[in-house]
Amino acid sequence: MKSGFVAILGRPNVGKSTLINALLSKKVSIVSPKAQTTRDAISGIYEDSSVQIVFVDTPGIHQGDKKLDSHMRRSAFSSSREVDCILYLFDASDKDIEADFKVIDSINSEAPKIFVLNKIDLVRPEIGKGKIEAIKEKYPDTQIIEASFKENFGLKEIKNAVIPYLSGEVPFYPSDMLTDKDTAYQAKEVIREKLLHFLRDEIPHSSAVKVTKIDLKKEGYVIAATIILDKENHKGIVIGKNGAMIKKISMASRQELERMWRARVASLVLQVEVVPGWRDNIAKLNDIGYGDR
Repeated sequence: MKSGFVAILGRPNVGKSTLINALLSKKVSIVSPKAQTTRDAISGIYEDSSVQIVFVDTPGIHQGDKKLDSHMRRSAFSSSREVDCILYLFDASDKDIEADFKVIDSINSEAPKIFVLNKIDLVRPEIGKGKIEAIKEKYPDTQIIEASFKENFGLKEIKNAVIPYLSGEVPFYPSDMLTDKDTAYQAKEVIREKLLHFLRDEIPHSSAVKVTKIDLKKEGYVIAATIILDKENHKGIVIGKNGAMIKKISMASRQELERMWRARVASLVLQVEVVPGWRDNIAKLNDIGYGDR
């Protein structure tokens, strides 16, 4: 059996998490149309009778001045080292292709690259062709695959393209393992996904989630978590009138986790804590799980 690691890189909101979920036909990474949804490198494990491919979803590469932003950049770039190949994703509908070129040139890795032009269904054929020509002019020897992850277009081509680069000969993970992240991490991410879904941009991007308890009991999973906010005036918005918003977030998170785990979530209790400046607080980042260990 061939095996190996493939890092998925790109700027924010290009479809990295959508790709890894589509490749595995199961949800591993949370998805949101908002940038900076993914904050950590997350491995999704694809396996069939002949290969095991560990796809590593990474945070969108962007410039920010917070220590959390630095953590996300380090997480993305470090994931590109010691892999068999890199899938770099372009957004076909984004006009700023030069920004992608700057990111690609900053990747410090000897791993071969495969370029994927996602969201090709959102642009006219001549626009897509023009982007491909611009990429080929800059990187003439790199393979380019056109794709639309939401339409499941290009997935087979992506799998076939990475297989020749795989260097392993034995599987790295058990055949029934889907991701390297445990249930506490998955719960944390799903709660963050619902914050992104229900609340306006500033609040979820300046918030974090810490799972303080997760137990599997006879009646199902029992989960307790804390939503950490940057500003005091956000607390009332997250809780909502008579607790309506936080109940909505909790209920939606429970339902999503039950779909993912195919198991009952008996309770999911959320609390809210305000920690001004947590995104620049190294001790708090470590406590939440965003520090460099």
